[in-house]
Amino acid sequence: MIGRPDGVPLLRAGVRITPRYRELLVKAGISAIYVEDEVSAGIIVEPVVDDHTRAIATRAVSSAYSTAREALSRGKRLAPDAVEALEDVVKRIIDQLQSSGGVALALADLSSSDGYTFQHSIDVTAVGLMVGYRYFATHGWTDYRGERHYNKLEERLSTLGLGLLLHDIGKLAIPLSILNKPGKLNPEEWTIMKSHPRSGVDILDGSQWSPLVKAIVLRHHERWNGSGYPDGKALEEIHAMARIAAVADVYDAITSERIYAPARPAADGVRTIIEGSGALFDPDVVDAFCRVVAPFPAGTPVELSDGRKGIVVSVPEAALDRPVVRIVDGGGAATEISLLLDSSLQINGWDHGLLSPAVAA
Repeated sequence: MIGRPDGVPLLRAGVRITPRYRELLVKAGISAIYVEDEVSAGIIVEPVVDDHTRAIATRAVSSAYSTAREALSRGKRLAPDAVEALEDVVKRIIDQLQSSGGVALALADLSSSDGYTFQHSIDVTAVGLMVGYRYFATHGWTDYRGERHYNKLEERLSTLGLGLLLHDIGKLAIPLSILNKPGKLNPEEWTIMKSHPRSGVDILDGSQWSPLVKAIVLRHHERWNGSGYPDGKALEEIHAMARIAAVADVYDAITSERIYAPARPAADGVRTIIEGSGALFDPDVVDAFCRVVAPFPAGTPVELSDGRKGIVVSVPEAALDRPVVRIVDGGGAATEISLLLDSSLQINGWDHGLLSPAVAA
């Protein structure tokens, strides 16, 4: 489990959790871990980004930020050749997405708030690439002449991934007292925080970077209805890649442990994105998101509408909010129920009508 900014694991597979370990994990800001026992036996949690790739990605992103910080201190800008390792990270993540089928059945690394900046960049990249692949495969991409294309998708994804890894690079220009403030920002602090997209573009050497990478860095906080920042752009004024980044960024922020807010369940993140469709987020991007991000990944504890409690065993790609659930109470033999086959059962706290028939079928 990667919980530190340098990518060094806090726990390794097979470690027995003692009270002392629990105390240390809580102090490190870890709110949840995966435990293998008789209840969870056979439940396979396969994250989109495996531990090896995450460790490589963490070191590469950390190095890129260090290089950018040094350039910033010398009044210089960050050139693409200074962060070539990020291109390898993007390729690794794309390869894993393709081998997994491109559906996030278990996404987030359970990392501490201390490692948020780097882990957030990695997870936003994973979500954004999954959503981007589905979005571009369905809607294609538009060139500067306004013509739509469906080719060169791998090239588009590579550019998208690089922009996603660097989307928060502008936070290097924000004082740590604001970035690490545990409470709500005051109006003056919030104004400074909202400057980070433009600062990010300023850090990049404008003449060398792809304008698409810069669009992601500059526009990932813009919103479909024009309520975002830094410029209040709306609809297609916001590049499609930045619209994808906006959804991935918000989802991962909600489901990650942060200094000022605890991690919330995947279902809360999915619900927030769906509820923002057509207002905060491009509906077509939300549709692509709903087809690849599961609200109840394997290993998630749930309570069914008949009161029984269980753990999600697996998620059918045909209906991401109707998983197979292993009942864990009752004292009898373990029973597994497919909510796809038994539509009379619901997951408490979840509106199964949120995912449209087109998405869930």
